[in-house]
Amino acid sequence: MTVEVYGDPAEEYQIEGSFSQRCCTIFNVEKESVAEIRRKVDASTHVVLGKDVFSLCIKPGFDGAFAMGLVLVLDQINGDDYGDDSIEMDPTAEG
Repeated sequence: MTVEVYGDPAEEYQIEGSFSQRCCTIFNVEKESVAEIRRKVDASTHVVLGKDVFSLCIKPGFDGAFAMGLVLVLDQINGDDYGDDSIEMDPTAEG
């Protein structure tokens, strides 16, 4: 995926990897890694935690809010359902 930032045409980022597996890297225009998304691992049991538990590692000088914004956009694009905690509503029910 390529992300172009409006207002500064020279600013562009590439996102490589698999966000659905929470394993991807964000590169700047010079192909330097500026942020990484990785699934967390429980240090005591060495068990990989669920997809909704991940880390976002940001290189010094990269905007953390922008990086988190990219994560939120990727999450919306990916459209993950995080389990069976959804509630079905009866459209004919009152209240």
